[in-house]
Amino acid sequence: METASSRPPFGGFLDELPNTLYVLAHLAFLIVGIALWMRTPAAGPMQHIALLLYVASQVVFLGFFAKWITLKMAVLTEQTLMLVMVCLFVVGKG
Repeated sequence: METASSRPPFGGFLDELPNTLYVLAHLAFLIVGIALWMRTPAAGPMQHIALLLYVASQVVFLGFFAKWITLKMAVLTEQTLMLVMVCLFVVGKG
């Protein structure tokens, strides 16, 4: 989709960074997610499952960097998992 503007989209500079940095960031997010997930059984089953969805979302993004899926597929899957995660957190509080 082209725009009438000649200016590049905001964040375009991020495209210049090496993919290794993004892989490292998603590995860090994955590690934090696993660490939090391991602490949630006492919080209740909904929160425990919800954080597992977050962990899965990071695996999905790593799948993109491994060239197993497209970026659009990674984003769509990640956003779907995050929506379900938020719903589980809300339901788990009720």
